[in-house]
Amino acid sequence: MDQKQNLSVNVWLDQELLRAMRSNSSLKEKVAEIFDLLQEPVYRYLLVAVGEVQEAEDLTQEVFLRLFRCLDKGQVVLNIRAWAFRVAHNLAITRQKKAAVLTSLNVEALEKRPAPGDIERALLEQEQYARFEKALASLGPEERRCLDLRAEGLTYREIAEVMGMRPPNLFKFLGRVMSKLMRETYD
Repeated sequence: MDQKQNLSVNVWLDQELLRAMRSNSSLKEKVAEIFDLLQEPVYRYLLVAVGEVQEAEDLTQEVFLRLFRCLDKGQVVLNIRAWAFRVAHNLAITRQKKAAVLTSLNVEALEKRPAPGDIERALLEQEQYARFEKALASLGPEERRCLDLRAEGLTYREIAEVMGMRPPNLFKFLGRVMSKLMRETYD
């Protein structure tokens, strides 16, 4: 998905979330509608973060259960999407601390098939892919989470909110992460 499409999807999603929160529906119906809108991206983020389908499903349910409890207590959530990813982020960190296991990104989907007859090019691509995979594996959990959140379409401001950083600090942090990936992949 290119950046313009991603932006329009995010704007649409934010409008739908706002509409759901402002509706005259019951709290249960509002959270169910928010669940329908955010369940898939939150689940994908958690699946990458924890690496287990069942665990990601359970944590996804927990995110929306916590949203219901939060709203039921009368708390105000200004940015539902950022709030949901922040809770998902914290749940993933807690789970990883308990399990003491870091998972790696499933990059098999990124693998390219070489063109027939172009063995040298295919070997170079495989070598570059291996360096990229190694560079990803060398990232710390916080660096990976930033990239995962960006891949889920969150804005820099939302990622900063999720990660508990100021936007300028996040921008510099992500710049260093990207430089590190480029250096380790192409040097």
